[in-house]
Amino acid sequence: MPSALVFAKPDGKVSKAIHIVEYPAARPNSDEVLVEWLAAPISPIDLMVVVGRYPVKSKYSVNEEAIAGFDGVARVLTCGDQVESLKPGDFVVPNALGLGTWRTSAVLNAKDLLRIPTVTDVVMAALLKGAILPAYFLIEDMRTLRPGDWIIQNAGTGVISQLVVQFAHLRGVKVISVVRDRQDVHLPALQNADIVLREPELAATDVLHGKRIVLGLDSVFGAAAAKLANYISNHGTFVNYGQLSGGGPSASMTLDHRLLFFDRLTFRSFRGTEQTASRSKEELEDLCAWLTHLIDGGMLTRPEIDVLEWAPQVEGGERRVHDALDRAQDSAAVGSRKTVLKF
Repeated sequence: MPSALVFAKPDGKVSKAIHIVEYPAARPNSDEVLVEWLAAPISPIDLMVVVGRYPVKSKYSVNEEAIAGFDGVARVLTCGDQVESLKPGDFVVPNALGLGTWRTSAVLNAKDLLRIPTVTDVVMAALLKGAILPAYFLIEDMRTLRPGDWIIQNAGTGVISQLVVQFAHLRGVKVISVVRDRQDVHLPALQNADIVLREPELAATDVLHGKRIVLGLDSVFGAAAAKLANYISNHGTFVNYGQLSGGGPSASMTLDHRLLFFDRLTFRSFRGTEQTASRSKEELEDLCAWLTHLIDGGMLTRPEIDVLEWAPQVEGGERRVHDALDRAQDSAAVGSRKTVLKF
């Protein structure tokens, strides 16, 4: 029988709320498709949904318990008689939020799915909507970049940060990745960055002097974001796309008047959903086709992540899922390796 990770109500401890259930197989209606999920990441948005801090909820449930998971990759098994955009065997990723991807199979509306080329690395494909596309949009949409420019970013070991480095290098742009004081600068996740610095080293090094740092990417906010802004060149752009430091909507960062008036920095926010919505479905499919071409050609490689094989029937299978959820939610593990569930 199909199985899924579900939760009855929000809980501050994700692993306490989530449990595995089995449910009967279903058949698609005329405008729906039956898919088998191949892989799905454990992402910050997924955790926020379970703890009740994200405005969009799951659209699907089992016995009135919400099915978790917003991202992943699936293969179409059967189609309703009115579905023309997809066919059995097609690979798809979500084109809508709240599809409940932490399950082995699903009946979904065809319009909520985006077709992608067949891929061999389903783990990489599972990162397409939630990590690869956002990293590409950060490079493509936030600032005009030219060969020789530099980007500075924090949370350097994060999956999006690792992918930003790869996309930047495809443009001839170099990247400075900043990590927390206690992190090892020789981690495999940091090997592609051109310069790696711990936060305390920013003020003590002259390695950044003379570099044209035109873009700063911040996913931490607070004091870490303020430090980052200080190293962006005149007329550069600062972009915030997350808040790993916590604090919620009332969190703040301090900016010197110099950054706004004398350095004339531009401050922007980034939401991947907005950048996705600015493109048509056809444009997104073309973009995904190009990205999968980069993956298949080895020009875009898998970030440092953990893969957890889905085995709920095996003794300890649910416990391993809970352990992965605990690691993902642990605030002390900011910048730690993302986990992808492989079904």
